Amino acid sequence: MTKNRLYEIAYDEAVRALSEQQSAIDNFRARAGLLFSVATIIASFFGSQVLGSAGLSPFSWLALASFGFLATAFIGILSPRRWEVTVDPLDVISAYLEPDESHGIEDVHRGLATAMNESYSVNRQGLEKLVVLFQTANVLLVCEVVLWTIALASAS
Repeated sequence: MTKNRLYEIAYDEAVRALSEQQSAIDNFRARAGLLFSVATIIASFFGSQVLGSAGLSPFSWLALASFGFLATAFIGILSPRRWEVTVDPLDVISAYLEPDESHGIEDVHRGLATAMNESYSVNRQGLEKLVVLFQTANVLLVCEVVLWTIALASAS
């Protein structure tokens, strides 16, 4: 196998890794949006039931606090971030097409694969933060449901 083909394989793998990472980010954000909708419906339904029967109890306040923290976690997940999923074409042009010395295709593949690997590493740190926020939001959603249920049961 030639050196050029090996760099091409590394480049293809870097493209695939960034593409899969972008898909994972999009999936987290879509699931977060859906769960936030569920949390909002739960708060509306249970909150109206509790307020209609006895007013706000300590469990109701805790449920509302859970919802508030949950909303904050979801905002952290859904807020716009700058993800690195492509290489800037102007950087490619200035690095490989316009310098004084000419570069072969293997240099281009190697350089792009290296740049995409750096982007992957930067994105991975952000993705790990999304995972923590998502797990936290899920725990808070369960707490919210349990607290609303207790508040509703104690109001009856």
